[in-house]
Formats: sequence, structure tokens, C-alpha cells
Amino acid sequence: MTSEGTRERILNTALEMFSEKGYSAVSMRDISAAVGIRASSLYYYFKGKQDIFDALIARADALKDGIKVNFAKALGDTKSIKMEDFVRIGGLLVTGYYQGGKIAPLLQMLESERFHDEKADATWKKMLFSEPIENHTQVFRMLYERGLIKEKDAEGLASEYQGIIVLGYFTNDIGRVKDSLTSFYKRYFK
Repeated sequence: MTSEGTRERILNTALEMFSEKGYSAVSMRDISAAVGIRASSLYYYFKGKQDIFDALIARADALKDGIKVNFAKALGDTKSIKMEDFVRIGGLLVTGYYQGGKIAPLLQMLESERFHDEKADATWKKMLFSEPIENHTQVFRMLYERGLIKEKDAEGLASEYQGIIVLGYFTNDIGRVKDSLTSFYKRYFK
């Protein structure tokens, strides 16, 4: 296996272990045993457990940038937005981004560690609140300028929209998310 492949395997294993057991309950020895390498070999790739944790936070930052582009593209590149499409995009944001794929275990890890680690707390807040709201604000501002929505307060819309998405993430109630997004659409879209 290549050096990069081993590094990725270490990160994936550590992420799984941190999200299941918590950062403080996992040792470098635990990670090396799960990966199937000697503990001393682990230090070739990472200085220590905090270095692994920092690499996982960097991975989370990279993943959230992808959703920013996808949301803007999905809503910004069309001449009109149908209610069904708007609701579907929001549902996919919850199930495909926050609850699925690579981001779910990262968020789970950050949730458990955010009370003990300032960097984890800051990243968790950025991923769930500040950066999505900033991104959504730009999209809603553009939709207002194009005459597709009635409400001029793009930041207020973005905060309300992200509140619906985060509620879906925490409750896992996609039906409620879809109902809330339908109501949102009816109130604000032309």
C-alpha cells in the first residue's frame, strides 16, 4: 500500500473510532492496532493523536466547501425554481450531506469533542451554522435580485432555511423537513 493510502486508512480508522468512542477514549496504540501497523509506524504519518484530529478537521473543512458549490449551483443556475425541486434539494442536503457519506462521522466526532476542544467547537459551528448561512445568504440575495423571491432579507431567509436543515439533521425527521421547506417556499417564493 502506498504511503498516501496508509495515511488515508489511518484517518478513516481514527475517524470511525473517534466518532464511536470519543477522542479521549482512543489511543495511538488503539488506532495502530485497528489499522494493522506498529504503533511506531503511526508516528511516521502523524506526530500524535492531535495531529490526526487536526487532519480530520481539515478534511471536514474541505467537504463543507463541496456542499457550498452544490447548493449555489442547484438553486442559482435556473430561471425558475419549482417547489418540488426546492424541497428535494433541502431533503438531499440533510440526508446526503449531513447524515450520509463522509460528513456524518466527522460531525459526530466534532459533536462529542466540541466541549473539550476549541478547534472542534469552532469547526462544528462553522459546518452547521455560520458558513452554510453565509453561503445561503448569497444564494437568496441572488434569487431576490432575479425576482424569484419576495423577501429582501437574505440573511434572515438563510438563517431560517438552515434552521430547518439543522432540525432535520438532529431529529432525522425528513417528513417534517419537507413540510417546513414547503411552507418556506410558499411564504417566500413568487
